[in-house]
Formats: sequence, structure tokens, C-alpha cells
Amino acid sequence: MPITVSASSGSKSDPVPAGTHHAVCYGVVAVGTQPSQQFTPRPKVVVAFEIPGERIEIKGKDLPRGISKRYTLSLNEKASLRKDLQSWRGRPFTSAELAGFDVSKLIGANCLLSVLHQDRAGATYANISSISALPKSMKSVAPENPSLYFNVVEAIESAKKKGLRDIIWPEDLPTWIEKLCCESEEYKTFVMGSPNAEPPDSPAEEDLQPAEEVPF
Repeated sequence: MPITVSASSGSKSDPVPAGTHHAVCYGVVAVGTQPSQQFTPRPKVVVAFEIPGERIEIKGKDLPRGISKRYTLSLNEKASLRKDLQSWRGRPFTSAELAGFDVSKLIGANCLLSVLHQDRAGATYANISSISALPKSMKSVAPENPSLYFNVVEAIESAKKKGLRDIIWPEDLPTWIEKLCCESEEYKTFVMGSPNAEPPDSPAEEDLQPAEEVPF
């Protein structure tokens, strides 16, 4: 089912260089309603990108560097997701799209990412500051990573129907994203009976073309 809306990989390596990068979206993960000390808890989504021009060796394989951004799953006028997607598309959403846009359509779409560095607690982090459409002069590329799609709420509903006590986690789901899912109100309620309960054995964070040429 689609992730319908009516948001760094946690690596210990150096952050993705600051600047503008050609990127392609390879993953969309709905991580459920996330806790917040300052704001009302809201459903969140992680959008994951790979940057073909920046490489990293993992287990002997040459792979593109990855970066991600977490968003509130909303397309209201002030939502960061709506702002970034409209900049990426190059045009605003229609009323029909605002009524229910499938965020999984982003997978495979190319873009330009603006990356800024931020120093925090003695470490440097790479953050996506803006997303824009890929210029017509640049050729789109396919993702090198396998496509990643997961919705923790869907997984919970599937587990309930099968009478399971836990959800079935995809083998390729990064453990830092699995940890986010475990921290969601929906998951805590499912496994512990309360959104305020501590989830069992959370993973360690360190493991963690139309006429208008709209990309999605």
C-alpha cells in the first residue's frame, strides 16, 4: 500500500560534503508517530537519498554516499515536506494531489540537494537544506541501492492479522530507522500496550515523465 499524505544515515564516517549534489531518492519509510518534548507528536516519514558523485567503500563495495531527511507526514501550507516537494517538482500541488499524495512515488526520482554542515556536541552533521529539480542539461540516473519502502503502521496491521507478537522487519532496513520505528507510539502500543512504554531491545543507533516533466 502507498504511504499517502493528506522527512543522515547516522554513519560514523565523515559527513557528506557541503554544497550542491546530484542525488536520487532510493527510500521512503513511514516511521510512525514520533515522540517530542516540545511539540505534539506527529507521524513522520524518512526520505533517503544517494549521491552518485560521492563514494564510500562498504564491505569492499564502492557505493554512493547516503543522506536522508525526516519530515512530518503532512502537506499543509507550512509543512517542510510540501515546501521541499514543490521545489523539487517545480510546480505546486493540485487540489487533488493535496487530498492524498503517495510519497512512495519519490523513489527513483532525481534532484539537486543543497547540503549544509552543522556543528553539534563536538561533531559535524550534514543536513539537507533544500531540494530542487534536476536541470534539463543533467541526465537522470537510476538508484544503485535497492529500493527501500516500509510503513511501520502497515507492518503492525499485518502482524495483527497474522496473530504475531512483533512485526516482520525487512532485512535491508537500516537499524537506525528500525530504532525510530520502535520509538513510535504505534509500535509501543502494539508490543507493550502503551505509547509510553519502552520498546524491547531497540537496535543500537550506531548500526543505524509527463508533459510538464514533473519527476513524481
